[in-house]
Amino acid sequence: MKKEPETTKQLITAASIATMLVAFVMIVCAGSLFAQNQDSPQKYDTPVRSQRSQEYIKSIDDLMHERLETERAKYSAAPDPELLKLEANYVRTDAPTGEIVLHEASFHLEPRYMSFSAEGRERTDTVKTSPQSVMYFVGSARTPLALPLVSNLSKVLSGDEASYTVSLGILPLPKAKDAKSDSIHYYVIIERAIESNRSESEKKFERYAKEFTARPGDPIRLRLENTPPDRQTYIFKIDDNEVLNFYEDFARHFKEDIILNGERLKYALGKADLSMQSSRLSIPYTVARTSAVKVDLLSVVDPAHPLTLIDSVMRPADYLAEHDMKPYPNGTYQYRITAKEVGSGKVLFDETKSFEKKSPMLVGNGVSIANADTLEVGGKKESAQKALQELNMAYNVEKVKTDRLEATLTQVSREKEELKTKVDATQGNVIAGLRYRVGAGFGHSSGLNLFVGVESNVPSLTLDLSYGLLYSNSAPYLAYDNPSNFSQIFSSPKSLGLQLGWSPLSIFNGIIQPVVRLGYYGIYSAESPSTVGGIHSAALISPAIGIMTTPGGAGSNFGVDLTFGLDFGLGIPKPAEFDVQVKCYQRF
Repeated sequence: MKKEPETTKQLITAASIATMLVAFVMIVCAGSLFAQNQDSPQKYDTPVRSQRSQEYIKSIDDLMHERLETERAKYSAAPDPELLKLEANYVRTDAPTGEIVLHEASFHLEPRYMSFSAEGRERTDTVKTSPQSVMYFVGSARTPLALPLVSNLSKVLSGDEASYTVSLGILPLPKAKDAKSDSIHYYVIIERAIESNRSESEKKFERYAKEFTARPGDPIRLRLENTPPDRQTYIFKIDDNEVLNFYEDFARHFKEDIILNGERLKYALGKADLSMQSSRLSIPYTVARTSAVKVDLLSVVDPAHPLTLIDSVMRPADYLAEHDMKPYPNGTYQYRITAKEVGSGKVLFDETKSFEKKSPMLVGNGVSIANADTLEVGGKKESAQKALQELNMAYNVEKVKTDRLEATLTQVSREKEELKTKVDATQGNVIAGLRYRVGAGFGHSSGLNLFVGVESNVPSLTLDLSYGLLYSNSAPYLAYDNPSNFSQIFSSPKSLGLQLGWSPLSIFNGIIQPVVRLGYYGIYSAESPSTVGGIHSAALISPAIGIMTTPGGAGSNFGVDLTFGLDFGLGIPKPAEFDVQVKCYQRF
């Protein structure tokens, strides 16, 4: 009976210890679960704990660098970067047709650069540059989220509470040094975000990448996704405590596109602009690759002592050099750009242009001091001072129009020259336009012949009419006496032929074109006592294949053809004979 209280105490103590152990285990498990949730990165690289280096927010720049490193690993040598002038525009259209434009915005693309050392390590310095720098672009376009065109959206967002931002990362992937393709392979990251218009809060909710290939100068249309990913939806709480289902309330009502246009950078020196009011000089220029660039302002009186405006190693991009011309007198000036290869000093680009400084004559507000300042014409008083002011204003307006017209004419002239170059290149093809040709040749069925013909490029066709002498002992199928000497050559068999050729493609810029040709020939010989009863006339069908060449290159008029084929005698029970034909001709 005395041991019973001790047993009870022991049971109570054991129960208390068990309860404490269970609580401890639950706390440890909860802490582990909390830590696990904290350690698991959320979708689209949302930060977890910034103090841990392996868990950081991957920016668009980080993803660009990772993709570039993956691409660079494909090549044994340093690849050639694609250096571009790139524009991007956002277009939002109606969902039913996609034809009504509801909103447009331009991406403010910022060119950025990344280079590798000889060992392949990434450079992060900003002073010393490398010729192998790769160029990529980062930019964003901010557009309104609430539009009155969508009724249910205006209920969700009563007013302009938030904005919709699309961010871009565009990486033209480098290519191997010996790559012959003219196309550019793009890696593009598209990121969506909702931003508050009342505070600095921002929610990035979607990011995906696209890769595609396009030719320089061809506009690229990228369609933004307007359907939610599998089993995912994005619901946002706006500042006014309203909620927004992105895909249901916004994206499904529109079609969204990004239009890209990229061209390879070329060294260029633009037309200088001198402000008539402030005398501020602006010189646009383009750097096509990392190089040592120098922009000088020259005086025609003393060109040996230029004023250097820019002297630095510059990365590929469009630039603008400015200078105040107020202290300088009116007159003609020149400006020059020189780009040299970093290290070797080799001149890559050098161009000089000129401009003229003319200060406008401005008539200030004067005070009439005599009646002579007012002219009286037909009983109506006119102020000479006012007339001079109006005349000066008209002069300045017309001068501005003239400058703009000159700039327009310069642009039109440049476009005309580019078009002329393209047309000349087209006309310089082996078969281009409708052209006549005259020449000579020889062959088994055509003999030693002269021919005239025409050729056209739509489609690439040739048509020749030939007349020749069958000079050899193997004139196909005919019975005849072979001339005993050259003076009797005109008594040999004759050939009259019609040839139709088709060229399906042109290679090496028109220097060589494969051709398929079909010939029809009428051949005949004179009957003699020794050939009585033989064949003295025959019709031949001669299919052949070969090449048409322009040895002088695209644009020259001299051509040579070489074809191989068979001659089939119509109605003649004899096997076909092998035929080789060569033609030399001049185009007109």
